[in-house]
Amino acid sequence: MDLKAEFKSSFIRRPSLSAGISEYELLGHVYEKDPKDLPSQLISVLSHGNISCQPPFSYHIRSLNCYMLLLTTSGKGILNYDGNSLTLCEKSLLFFDCRQPFSLGIDSSSWSFEIYFLDGSNMQTYYRLLEQEEKPLNLHAHSGIAQYFKTLDWNNTNYIQRNTLLDLKCFTDIFTEISLIRATEKTNSQKIPPYLQYMKKCFDYSYAENYTLQDFEDQLQISKYRLCREFSAHFKMSPLQYLNQKRIDEAKNLLCTTNVPIHEVGTAVGIDNTNHFINLFKRETGLTPNVYRQNMLNK
Repeated sequence: MDLKAEFKSSFIRRPSLSAGISEYELLGHVYEKDPKDLPSQLISVLSHGNISCQPPFSYHIRSLNCYMLLLTTSGKGILNYDGNSLTLCEKSLLFFDCRQPFSLGIDSSSWSFEIYFLDGSNMQTYYRLLEQEEKPLNLHAHSGIAQYFKTLDWNNTNYIQRNTLLDLKCFTDIFTEISLIRATEKTNSQKIPPYLQYMKKCFDYSYAENYTLQDFEDQLQISKYRLCREFSAHFKMSPLQYLNQKRIDEAKNLLCTTNVPIHEVGTAVGIDNTNHFINLFKRETGLTPNVYRQNMLNK
Protein backbone atom coordinates (compact mmCIF):
# COMPACT_ATOMS: atom_id res chain seq x y z
CA MET A 1 0.00 0.00 0.00
CA ASP A 2 1.42 3.42 -0.94
CA LEU A 3 1.57 6.27 1.56
CA LYS A 4 -1.46 8.15 0.22
CA ALA A 5 -3.63 5.04 0.33
CA GLU A 6 -2.43 4.17 3.85
CA PHE A 7 -2.96 7.78 4.94
CA LYS A 8 -6.55 7.89 3.70
CA SER A 9 -7.42 4.49 5.17
CA SER A 10 -6.07 5.65 8.56
CA PHE A 11 -8.69 8.40 9.00
CA ILE A 12 -10.81 7.90 12.12
CA ARG A 13 -13.06 10.49 10.52
CA ARG A 14 -12.68 12.75 7.52
CA PRO A 15 -10.31 15.71 8.03
CA SER A 16 -11.88 19.08 8.80
CA LEU A 17 -10.28 21.46 6.31
CA SER A 18 -10.87 24.81 4.65
CA ALA A 19 -12.69 24.77 1.33
CA GLY A 20 -10.51 23.69 -1.58
CA ILE A 21 -7.85 21.99 0.59
CA SER A 22 -6.99 18.40 -0.36
CA GLU A 23 -7.39 15.71 2.30
CA TYR A 24 -3.74 14.83 1.54
CA GLU A 25 -2.55 18.35 2.47
CA LEU A 26 -0.74 17.13 5.58
CA LEU A 27 1.51 14.83 3.53
CA GLY A 28 2.88 17.52 1.23
CA HIS A 29 4.99 16.00 -1.55
CA VAL A 30 5.06 12.18 -1.46
CA TYR A 31 8.18 10.35 -2.70
CA GLU A 32 8.39 6.98 -4.40
CA LYS A 33 10.66 4.58 -2.48
CA ASP A 34 13.65 3.10 -4.28
CA PRO A 35 14.51 -0.32 -2.75
CA LYS A 36 18.11 0.02 -4.04
CA ASP A 37 18.71 3.27 -2.19
CA LEU A 38 20.81 2.45 0.90
CA PRO A 39 20.45 5.91 2.52
CA SER A 40 16.67 5.59 2.19
CA GLN A 41 16.76 2.26 3.99
CA LEU A 42 18.54 3.93 6.92
CA ILE A 43 16.33 7.03 7.04
CA SER A 44 13.74 7.40 4.31
CA VAL A 45 11.75 10.56 3.64
CA LEU A 46 8.27 9.33 2.72
CA SER A 47 6.90 12.84 2.26
CA HIS A 48 7.75 16.47 2.94
CA GLY A 49 5.59 19.55 3.15
CA ASN A 50 5.61 23.24 4.05
CA ILE A 51 2.08 23.83 5.29
CA SER A 52 0.32 27.13 6.04
CA CYS A 53 -3.25 26.85 7.28
CA GLN A 54 -6.15 28.61 8.97
CA PRO A 55 -9.12 27.07 10.81
CA PRO A 56 -10.62 24.63 10.25
CA PHE A 57 -7.63 22.28 9.98
CA SER A 58 -7.63 18.97 11.84
CA TYR A 59 -6.76 15.32 11.21
CA HIS A 60 -7.75 12.32 13.32
CA ILE A 61 -5.48 9.38 12.53
CA ARG A 62 -5.80 5.75 13.64
CA SER A 63 -2.13 4.94 12.93
CA LEU A 64 0.56 5.27 10.27
CA ASN A 65 3.56 2.99 9.95
CA CYS A 66 6.11 5.80 10.15
CA TYR A 67 7.46 8.64 12.27
CA MET A 68 6.72 12.35 12.07
CA LEU A 69 9.15 15.24 12.47
CA LEU A 70 7.31 18.58 12.65
CA LEU A 71 8.82 22.05 12.99
CA THR A 72 6.41 24.91 13.72
CA THR A 73 7.56 28.12 12.03
CA SER A 74 4.70 30.38 13.17
CA GLY A 75 1.35 30.22 14.96
CA LYS A 76 0.33 27.24 17.09
CA GLY A 77 -0.78 23.68 16.52
CA ILE A 78 -1.94 20.96 18.89
CA LEU A 79 -1.28 17.23 19.02
CA ASN A 80 -3.47 14.89 21.09
CA TYR A 81 -2.60 11.26 21.79
CA ASP A 82 -3.24 8.74 24.56
CA GLY A 83 -4.77 11.33 26.88
CA ASN A 84 -1.92 13.79 26.32
CA SER A 85 -2.20 17.22 24.70
CA LEU A 86 0.89 18.97 23.32
CA THR A 87 0.93 22.59 22.16
CA LEU A 88 3.23 23.14 19.18
CA CYS A 89 4.50 26.71 19.41
CA GLU A 90 6.74 28.74 17.11
CA LYS A 91 10.19 27.16 16.72
CA SER A 92 9.19 23.98 18.51
CA LEU A 93 10.25 20.63 17.07
CA LEU A 94 8.22 17.45 17.57
CA PHE A 95 9.44 13.88 16.97
CA PHE A 96 6.46 11.51 17.11
CA ASP A 97 5.73 7.82 16.56
CA CYS A 98 2.65 7.74 14.30
CA ARG A 99 1.94 4.07 15.01
CA GLN A 100 -0.75 5.04 17.53
CA PRO A 101 -4.02 6.99 17.41
CA PHE A 102 -3.50 10.75 17.35
CA SER A 103 -5.08 13.99 16.22
CA LEU A 104 -3.30 17.02 14.83
CA GLY A 105 -4.79 20.42 14.24
CA ILE A 106 -4.52 24.19 14.43
CA ASP A 107 -4.62 25.95 17.82
CA SER A 108 -4.64 29.61 16.77
CA SER A 109 -5.78 31.89 13.97
CA SER A 110 -3.01 30.54 11.72
CA TRP A 111 -0.33 27.85 11.77
CA SER A 112 2.69 27.29 9.53
CA PHE A 113 4.93 24.27 9.85
CA GLU A 114 7.40 22.05 8.04
CA ILE A 115 6.66 18.34 8.25
CA TYR A 116 8.47 15.13 7.34
CA PHE A 117 7.06 11.61 7.46
CA LEU A 118 10.01 9.26 7.92
CA ASP A 119 10.76 5.55 7.80
CA GLY A 120 13.89 3.40 7.79
CA SER A 121 15.90 0.99 9.90
CA ASN A 122 17.47 3.76 12.02
CA MET A 123 14.21 5.41 13.07
CA GLN A 124 13.27 2.98 15.83
CA THR A 125 16.80 3.22 17.21
CA TYR A 126 16.60 6.99 17.43
CA TYR A 127 13.16 6.80 18.99
CA ARG A 128 14.35 4.37 21.67
CA LEU A 129 17.40 6.55 22.26
CA LEU A 130 15.11 9.48 23.00
CA GLU A 131 13.17 7.31 25.47
CA GLN A 132 9.89 7.99 23.64
CA GLU A 133 9.90 11.60 24.89
CA GLU A 134 7.40 13.21 22.57
CA LYS A 135 7.37 16.64 24.21
CA PRO A 136 8.31 19.40 21.74
CA LEU A 137 11.87 20.71 21.74
CA ASN A 138 12.22 24.50 21.85
CA LEU A 139 14.58 25.52 19.05
CA HIS A 140 14.94 29.12 20.26
CA ALA A 141 17.89 27.94 22.33
CA HIS A 142 19.15 25.38 19.80
CA SER A 143 19.42 27.25 16.51
CA GLY A 144 21.96 24.77 15.09
CA ILE A 145 19.14 22.31 14.42
CA ALA A 146 17.24 25.03 12.55
CA GLN A 147 20.15 25.27 10.11
CA TYR A 148 19.85 21.56 9.29
CA PHE A 149 16.19 22.16 8.49
CA LYS A 150 17.10 24.92 6.06
CA THR A 151 19.39 22.48 4.25
CA LEU A 152 16.71 19.78 4.25
CA ASP A 153 14.11 22.19 2.93
CA TRP A 154 16.41 23.27 0.11
CA ASN A 155 17.22 19.65 -0.76
CA ASN A 156 13.57 18.55 -0.67
CA THR A 157 12.32 21.48 -2.70
CA ASN A 158 14.53 20.39 -5.63
CA TYR A 159 12.70 17.09 -6.13
CA ILE A 160 14.51 16.19 -9.36
CA GLN A 161 18.06 16.94 -8.10
CA ARG A 162 17.41 15.79 -4.53
CA ASN A 163 20.36 14.08 -2.83
CA THR A 164 19.27 11.32 -0.39
CA LEU A 165 22.76 11.22 1.15
CA LEU A 166 22.34 14.86 2.16
CA ASP A 167 18.99 13.94 3.76
CA LEU A 168 20.67 11.13 5.67
CA LYS A 169 23.41 13.44 6.97
CA CYS A 170 20.98 16.14 8.09
CA PHE A 171 18.58 13.78 9.84
CA THR A 172 21.45 11.94 11.53
CA ASP A 173 22.80 15.27 12.80
CA ILE A 174 19.33 16.40 13.94
CA PHE A 175 18.56 13.25 15.90
CA THR A 176 22.05 13.19 17.40
CA GLU A 177 21.64 16.81 18.55
CA ILE A 178 18.19 16.09 20.02
CA SER A 179 19.57 13.09 21.89
CA LEU A 180 22.37 15.17 23.37
CA ILE A 181 19.97 17.97 24.35
CA ARG A 182 17.54 15.52 25.99
CA ALA A 183 20.40 13.93 27.94
CA THR A 184 21.50 17.36 29.15
CA GLU A 185 17.92 18.31 30.12
CA LYS A 186 17.56 15.09 32.08
CA THR A 187 20.80 15.74 33.97
CA ASN A 188 19.80 19.34 34.69
CA SER A 189 16.33 18.31 35.92
CA GLN A 190 17.97 16.26 38.63
CA LYS A 191 19.71 19.42 39.87
CA ILE A 192 16.54 21.50 40.32
CA PRO A 193 16.34 22.55 43.98
CA PRO A 194 13.41 21.11 45.98
CA TYR A 195 11.94 24.57 46.65
CA LEU A 196 11.65 25.22 42.89
CA GLN A 197 10.10 21.81 42.36
CA TYR A 198 7.59 22.71 45.09
CA MET A 199 6.66 25.95 43.29
CA LYS A 200 6.23 24.16 39.99
CA LYS A 201 4.06 21.48 41.62
CA CYS A 202 1.83 24.20 43.10
CA PHE A 203 1.36 25.72 39.64
CA ASP A 204 0.80 22.34 37.95
CA TYR A 205 -1.81 20.98 40.33
CA SER A 206 -3.30 24.01 42.11
CA TYR A 207 -3.24 26.55 39.28
CA ALA A 208 -6.58 28.09 40.33
CA GLU A 209 -5.11 29.36 43.61
CA ASN A 210 -3.93 32.95 44.03
CA TYR A 211 -0.14 33.05 44.30
CA THR A 212 2.36 35.82 44.94
CA LEU A 213 6.13 35.60 45.16
CA GLN A 214 5.79 37.09 48.63
CA ASP A 215 3.74 34.04 49.68
CA PHE A 216 6.51 31.72 48.52
CA GLU A 217 9.15 33.88 50.20
CA ASP A 218 7.24 33.60 53.49
CA GLN A 219 6.76 29.84 53.16
CA LEU A 220 10.23 28.94 51.95
CA GLN A 221 12.23 31.63 53.73
CA ILE A 222 14.02 32.45 50.49
CA SER A 223 14.08 35.87 48.83
CA LYS A 224 11.36 36.28 46.21
CA TYR A 225 13.94 37.82 43.87
CA ARG A 226 16.12 34.75 44.15
CA LEU A 227 13.10 32.47 43.63
CA CYS A 228 12.09 34.34 40.49
CA ARG A 229 15.64 34.38 39.13
CA GLU A 230 16.29 30.69 39.75
CA PHE A 231 12.83 29.55 38.56
CA SER A 232 13.36 31.45 35.29
CA ALA A 233 16.82 29.93 34.85
CA HIS A 234 15.59 26.35 35.31
CA PHE A 235 12.23 26.52 33.53
CA LYS A 236 13.03 29.15 30.86
CA MET A 237 10.16 31.42 31.94
CA SER A 238 9.20 33.43 35.00
CA PRO A 239 6.88 31.93 37.66
CA LEU A 240 4.01 34.15 36.47
CA GLN A 241 4.54 33.17 32.82
CA TYR A 242 4.61 29.49 33.76
CA LEU A 243 1.41 29.81 35.84
CA ASN A 244 -0.40 31.73 33.09
CA GLN A 245 0.62 29.16 30.50
CA LYS A 246 -0.74 26.37 32.71
CA ARG A 247 -3.99 28.26 33.25
CA ILE A 248 -4.47 28.88 29.53
CA ASP A 249 -3.80 25.20 28.73
CA GLU A 250 -6.45 24.16 31.26
CA ALA A 251 -8.86 26.80 29.93
CA LYS A 252 -8.47 25.39 26.41
CA ASN A 253 -9.41 21.96 27.71
CA LEU A 254 -12.53 23.33 29.43
CA LEU A 255 -13.56 25.28 26.34
CA CYS A 256 -13.31 22.16 24.18
CA THR A 257 -15.00 19.70 26.52
CA THR A 258 -17.70 21.69 28.36
CA ASN A 259 -20.39 24.34 27.79
CA VAL A 260 -19.26 26.37 30.80
CA PRO A 261 -19.64 30.14 30.13
CA ILE A 262 -16.46 32.05 29.37
CA HIS A 263 -16.38 33.96 32.68
CA GLU A 264 -16.74 30.69 34.61
CA VAL A 265 -13.89 29.13 32.63
CA GLY A 266 -11.67 32.04 33.67
CA THR A 267 -12.69 31.67 37.31
CA ALA A 268 -12.12 27.89 37.19
CA VAL A 269 -8.49 28.38 36.17
CA GLY A 270 -7.84 31.16 38.68
CA ILE A 271 -8.52 34.33 36.64
CA ASP A 272 -11.59 36.06 38.10
CA ASN A 273 -11.41 39.18 35.92
CA THR A 274 -13.13 38.15 32.68
CA ASN A 275 -11.60 40.92 30.55
CA HIS A 276 -8.14 40.02 31.82
CA PHE A 277 -8.82 36.35 31.06
CA ILE A 278 -9.99 37.11 27.49
CA ASN A 279 -7.01 39.38 26.80
CA LEU A 280 -4.52 36.88 28.23
CA PHE A 281 -6.09 34.01 26.29
CA LYS A 282 -5.97 35.98 23.04
CA ARG A 283 -2.36 37.00 23.66
CA GLU A 284 -1.36 33.35 24.13
CA THR A 285 -3.45 31.76 21.35
CA GLY A 286 -4.26 34.53 18.88
CA LEU A 287 -8.00 33.92 19.44
CA THR A 288 -10.60 34.95 21.99
CA PRO A 289 -11.96 32.10 24.15
CA ASN A 290 -15.29 32.17 22.32
CA VAL A 291 -13.73 32.00 18.85
CA TYR A 292 -11.37 29.25 20.02
CA ARG A 293 -14.34 27.22 21.31
CA GLN A 294 -16.28 27.66 18.06
CA ASN A 295 -13.27 26.60 15.97
CA MET A 296 -12.78 23.48 18.10
CA LEU A 297 -16.47 22.56 17.89
CA ASN A 298 -16.39 22.90 14.11
CA LYS A 299 -13.48 20.47 13.71
